[in-house]
Amino acid sequence: MGTKFTYADLGYLESMAMGSNEMIVEMIDLFIEQLPEFTEGMPSLLASSEYTALGAMAHKAKSSVAVMGMNDLANELKKLEISAKAGDNQESYSPIIEQFIREVNLTAKELGDYASTIR
Repeated sequence: MGTKFTYADLGYLESMAMGSNEMIVEMIDLFIEQLPEFTEGMPSLLASSEYTALGAMAHKAKSSVAVMGMNDLANELKKLEISAKAGDNQESYSPIIEQFIREVNLTAKELGDYASTIR
């Protein structure tokens, strides 16, 4: 399809969908629907020092962004997952969460706009 996004690369999703715009739209909608769980949950878990739960949420979020081809962010979330589950490098959590929120909010807008053109 060749559409360019700031952070997403739908190549993987497009290959999974095998040309089905309906599946692409469904996956984009699911991604957008899941975001509040992550964008509200991660800062909340960080604020309450629930690091094991934060690591688990980072793991779940990592899967969502990976499907959208956001590989750099997926790698950052993997670092957060491992560190948070161990309680290590706590100073790194907030910057990764801030990056995650910034990138997924922009991506959600871009993907939402794109999905509306292929529905």
